[in-house]
Amino acid sequence: MPDSFVVDASVVAKWFNKGESNEEEALALRNAWIDGKVELYSPTLLIYEVCNSIWKNPNIGKDKATSLSRLAVRLSPTLLEVREDESSESMNFARRNKLTFYDSVYIVLSKFMKHSLVSADRDQLQASKGFAAASFHIGQIKNFLGT
Repeated sequence: MPDSFVVDASVVAKWFNKGESNEEEALALRNAWIDGKVELYSPTLLIYEVCNSIWKNPNIGKDKATSLSRLAVRLSPTLLEVREDESSESMNFARRNKLTFYDSVYIVLSKFMKHSLVSADRDQLQASKGFAAASFHIGQIKNFLGT
């Protein structure tokens, strides 16, 4: 059975916004997922965050942004709806750690699913220590992929 990860928008956005730090590692994770070597999960809010990052990118024109938004949906990890218990836990976690609700959702999903969280957001990773199943920066992904 392949390793399973909860992946956040800070990683998946690197699949579409060229020239970002750790782009190579993010693409390696995407390729491992496409090849069936890992399983990736995210809450449905991932699409909104990733497409917003495409919209905000001044280097991406209107037509390219439109096609990338379609591709973001097609290439998205397995998307999960947030349940009531995950929502309430995310709200509590966000308030307790002074973190956004949407960043907290990824952390709580990681805990509930017992899958490691992969992120490029150092504040989110710091807050997840001792709470999420495990968490690590996208720059470390090659250690888990064996590449």
